[in-house]
Amino acid sequence: MAEVIYPETDEAVPAYMDLEQDLIDKIAAAAKEGPASSRAALVEVVRGATIDRDGAFSLSKIASQTRRLPGRSIEEPPCLAFLAVTVIAAEEMGNTEEGLAPHAYYARLARILSLDDGDSALRKEYRQYAELLWKRVNKWLENLEGERGIPTAFALTHRYVGLPMAQALVREADRRRFGLMFTQYGLSPGMRLAPEDLIPYLGMWLTSASSAPSGNLRRLWKRTDSHDRIATIAAVELANWDGGQQDSHSSVTTGRTILVANMRTGFLGSSLDLSLAVRPIGELMDGHMEVLETAGRWSAIGFIPGTAGLWRTSYTEEIDFGSILDGLVRIRHAEANEGPEYKRHPRRIVPLIYDDLQSAYVQAERLQLGVDSLLLVRTTGTTAAASGAVEEVQRVLSHCARPGFTTATSIEGLPDGWTLFSNVQLFTAPVSTKFNELVPLARNQLTVAGGLQIPSRIRKWSTVSPPEIRATVQSEKKLRVTLADVETEVPIESWESSSGSLVAPLSDLDLQDGDYQISLFTGSNTNPTQQISVRLRSGAAIDEITWNRAPRLTYNLDSPLGALCASEEMASHIVVDGLVCDGDAGIPATEPATSKIFWSKPRTLSQPHRVSIGTPDPKSCVVTGAHHISLPTWYGGHATKVIEGECSSCGLVKRFPGWLPSRRQKGIPANAREAGDDLVSVTALPVVAKAKFNWDAALDTLIHLGGGPFSSLDRVARQLEGSALFVDTFTRTLEALGHIAIERDHRGRPTRWELSPSCLAQVASGQYRLTGGWSRPTIATVRSQFGSEVLKQIAQETGPSENLVSPLTTEQLEIIANLEDATIVPGSGAELLRALPRLSEVGAAIERVTVPGFESAERFDLASATWMSTGDIANPGAYRIKRGFEILYIFRDENDINDGLAAITSVHLAKHLAANSIGKTFAFYIEKSEALLTPRGCELPGLYDRAAVAFTGHLPSLKSVAIAQEKRKCLMYSSIDKANADLLTTLLTT
Repeated sequence: MAEVIYPETDEAVPAYMDLEQDLIDKIAAAAKEGPASSRAALVEVVRGATIDRDGAFSLSKIASQTRRLPGRSIEEPPCLAFLAVTVIAAEEMGNTEEGLAPHAYYARLARILSLDDGDSALRKEYRQYAELLWKRVNKWLENLEGERGIPTAFALTHRYVGLPMAQALVREADRRRFGLMFTQYGLSPGMRLAPEDLIPYLGMWLTSASSAPSGNLRRLWKRTDSHDRIATIAAVELANWDGGQQDSHSSVTTGRTILVANMRTGFLGSSLDLSLAVRPIGELMDGHMEVLETAGRWSAIGFIPGTAGLWRTSYTEEIDFGSILDGLVRIRHAEANEGPEYKRHPRRIVPLIYDDLQSAYVQAERLQLGVDSLLLVRTTGTTAAASGAVEEVQRVLSHCARPGFTTATSIEGLPDGWTLFSNVQLFTAPVSTKFNELVPLARNQLTVAGGLQIPSRIRKWSTVSPPEIRATVQSEKKLRVTLADVETEVPIESWESSSGSLVAPLSDLDLQDGDYQISLFTGSNTNPTQQISVRLRSGAAIDEITWNRAPRLTYNLDSPLGALCASEEMASHIVVDGLVCDGDAGIPATEPATSKIFWSKPRTLSQPHRVSIGTPDPKSCVVTGAHHISLPTWYGGHATKVIEGECSSCGLVKRFPGWLPSRRQKGIPANAREAGDDLVSVTALPVVAKAKFNWDAALDTLIHLGGGPFSSLDRVARQLEGSALFVDTFTRTLEALGHIAIERDHRGRPTRWELSPSCLAQVASGQYRLTGGWSRPTIATVRSQFGSEVLKQIAQETGPSENLVSPLTTEQLEIIANLEDATIVPGSGAELLRALPRLSEVGAAIERVTVPGFESAERFDLASATWMSTGDIANPGAYRIKRGFEILYIFRDENDINDGLAAITSVHLAKHLAANSIGKTFAFYIEKSEALLTPRGCELPGLYDRAAVAFTGHLPSLKSVAIAQEKRKCLMYSSIDKANADLLTTLLTT
């Protein structure tokens, strides 16, 4: 039954026990029963397990077997067959041909099992065990990490009957069409609304002239007792919706282009990263697109696949985002003049909602309650209405948003003429505003946000960095939120508020790995308005599925390319695994490390050229502040509840009531109607906390996962900081420290990763550094056995904390190593350095390609260590070439020039190969302090970086150095003795 009802899936989709007859036939076929008796055979099996010799019904046998399953078991629950019969009974509700009332559930279940309609044992046993059995199915699906789908057996009302009804009420075809409704009413992917807030939208959608809903679903909606159940199913679908829509109309020719944003925090302050995104129409998306420049030319622009079907621009340096915000953006597939276009209309106010799947802020129609958001607001305009938008937004947020939001007009990445509101968390709808973008869709909202979310099909967070609870209720002033253990249902904590809003950080509770249920109660209600499950995991409880699927990656130095890229290939002579090295390259140190600097020429800095791609319209509402709403023509007939109009300039959708207001409504002043609506107070809420770089939580999350596709590591990195630049920094940092191994493609782009084996790696001071997979309980055990003086944890600003073990006897070190099956590595930096090839051998081994076409190029000037514009790439060296909006880094030696070839590399490798080709290195050595320095931007590539870091065990520090009367930022690797500095210099220059 499990194989048929819950087959393995490649996507995180809700899993229902939707027992159509063809599915029952498949179950019978798998059990070698004929299709003619498939249902009867299923019922007979269930009768054999639930009805004793005296004809009495009992679930104790099934319940006992179900309870025996361990909490983390992935074994199929023994209750599936019985639950399938309960769903069949639920599917027959509403059928009055049997002489039963439409809502008579227990009588129908009794008849299926050949029991009396009023069998009291059936009713009693079902009420006693139904929730336990369905909870076990949910837990089983969660333990499988979504491999067989996302659990859906939840019921906020009608606790017992509601569970099978949630599986049977809405057919699969109608569930697939919910995406059309979500899109039509501006709901965002992954949005978690209370079912009661979806009822108005379902009502409009199911009573409209739209052809999307089926006749069966429309008939169900006419029964008012079905509204809560259908809304509960729709809420589950919305929470797991990725933004796609299965539209039967194949003639769609226009898609949407949206903005995606990330906030970046660095040593120079905050900045805003903007990019464009599309959801492809059809199946032909390959990432090669064209965008219409303001000048009227179609130019190439590349998109890369993200999560949940969203494709994003892979680079943004060359795009003038001011032109995008002010004008119409048009994008099409490359060389597809007649294909679909993706458009983005300008808006005065652009809400961007944080999307967990994208780890970024994604443009939405309007703000949501309790969700982290950004607002881009146009500062200027040709009318008072247009120019007063910033003041209006400031006024609304001061009354409706959690304290702590910030305003900026001049941070890096923010186009001129725009204001950025960040750290925005809306907790109530404004009493009055002319901007629809500030009016949320929900009235009551329970949100779990913040913390570090672990990449998985099933939502789970890091125990080290748990989320916080945010609740707001606009229908009542009193609310209560409870936290309970899912397995035992034991209450853990409860919070109450009489101001209509509440924030509760779970980090205050010191929760352990486990599954927790959060429930929101409004007023005096005893049934929850909304419930959310929170799963906390850490490196102490590994994800066995991802660990078993993770690639086994090592750096195979039988090939020089192993110095740049890990692989699954087995090595014969030299291999590097974490900080463990097996083999010696046998290269003698022939080039001394000196303090001489060959790149002391003064730099010439050039300003980047940005391309405008939006088509501005001086008469648009973005400039004038006046929307141009187009309303449909009414030809008589049935009046709709809501009339939708769309602004012809910005695409804003406004909805108007399809009836005239009554005289009573007309006579009441607006301010009098609004006075009683202001139920929520935000003044007592804690200030929005400043985002912190929790590197330790990130590393612990990687220990939990063990490895996998690079997309999972990317998602972890982007939660610390959302820019592509930081993802690269995050990856190289953990690789240099020896915590992870990275597999790369022929162009140096990461493809997969794996957690490195646990090591005790000796640094120059004689201490031993913990690298790889050391869990928090293991570290606590070391402290407990040897004392905190032996194991010291030193916090780092630009990486995870260092765990250093003081010098101990060999026997003591082995005791610690055995806790994680770790390897003790004496002199780790020197050992790794002796295993590395010459950099020239690496350069010669890189795959060559025909020189790519380009529109402009820059050559890395070795004398000044700076990029300089050039029109000629026919000389050996490192180049940065641009084609459309794409940037490539290439290296060319003499042979490449003669053969018309080039090596596509990373930016750092290209620079070092160029220096190596003339027998030089950017690195210089200060013998007195045993420090090796290299200019910032010229970080050592691959395992050369790991070897230099291994001497001290921490990342190079940033140091300002006076070079030819100019201050240059340099990276300083410390504690490298002269002999090893000579060997490293030899490897980099020969």
